[in-house]
Amino acid sequence: MTKKKKLSMLCLLLLVASSITAWQVNIGKTVSNVKIKNPDDKASPIPFWGQKVMVVFYTDPDVKDVNDPLSDAIKAKNFPKEKYVGIGIANCKDTWLPNSMIRYAGRQKQSKYPSSVILVDDDHVASKAWSLGDCDEVGYVLVIGVDMKIKYAKAIKNQAESKAIITTVTEILESEIAKH
Repeated sequence: MTKKKKLSMLCLLLLVASSITAWQVNIGKTVSNVKIKNPDDKASPIPFWGQKVMVVFYTDPDVKDVNDPLSDAIKAKNFPKEKYVGIGIANCKDTWLPNSMIRYAGRQKQSKYPSSVILVDDDHVASKAWSLGDCDEVGYVLVIGVDMKIKYAKAIKNQAESKAIITTVTEILESEIAKH
C-alpha cells in the first residue's frame, strides 16, 4: 500500500472514530429544552419536555421519509399517550427547500402521526444545543427520558438503517416508559 493510501485510510479511520465517540458522549447527557417553531411559525419550547418519554426525529427535509419505518413501528406499539410522545423536528437550515414548503409538509406529517408533535428548526437551534454535529442529509433519532437524558442517539441515512434499529429503539422506549 502506498504512503498516500495509508494516509487516506488513517484519516478515514480517525473521522469514523471521532463520529462514534461524539455519539457515545451524548448517551446519558442531560439535554435542555429549546424554543423552536411549530408549522404555523409560532415559537415555543418543545412540549412535554421532562413530562413524557420522547423520541425526537431531527431530520433534514431532503431525506424527510428516512425514519418512516421506525416511526410506523413505534406507532404500531401504541405506547400510552400519557407517558410517551413522538417529536418531529425539521432541520430547515440544511435544505434548499423553502421554509413555507417545509411547514406545509410538517402539517401533512402531523396528520399522518396525530399524536406526535411536528416542529421546525430554522437555524440549528436544537442541533447546537444537543451537540448533534453535522445534520445535513440525515435523520437523527434520539430517545430522551423523563429525566431529560439521552438514552439513544443515531444518525440515519436511509430506510434500511431505520428498519435495523426498530427493535433497539422500541426496547429502550418500553424500558423507559415502564419506569414512569
